[in-house]
Amino acid sequence: MRMIIKAVYGIYLLLMSARDIKCRELPIVMLVAGLVFVPPFILTDNSGGVLSYIYGAIPGIIFLIVSYLSRVQMGAADACVLICMGLCIGIEPVIGVISISLLTIALVSMIMLVMGKLNRKSTLPYIPFALLGYLFYIFII
Repeated sequence: MRMIIKAVYGIYLLLMSARDIKCRELPIVMLVAGLVFVPPFILTDNSGGVLSYIYGAIPGIIFLIVSYLSRVQMGAADACVLICMGLCIGIEPVIGVISISLLTIALVSMIMLVMGKLNRKSTLPYIPFALLGYLFYIFII
């Protein structure tokens, strides 16, 4: 059952990624819809560590604060997706997902800068990289 919930959440992230790539913004309705996944993740957890899920929101909250302090250089919607993801998968996995996504976006950015496809002011959508980190979490970890 838990694997089905993870797969459906992955599809949700895929839809969010497509929207982020296409429009560079995410509607509030789509962000709030992600909260639907929180109870099934927590209820199907066998370890009983509910606090891990609550703590999982902390990295996303930090990203949200950074978003506002940096005058929205990082999107608040990206931070909201990370908050939701942290509530769904817990603190340790969400830190892994964030690490993988940031490493991947840094590598892609460097390659695209060298190739001349980006300049220093260019932006990339973050959610596709978060999806990549989530898939790594699902299949590798």
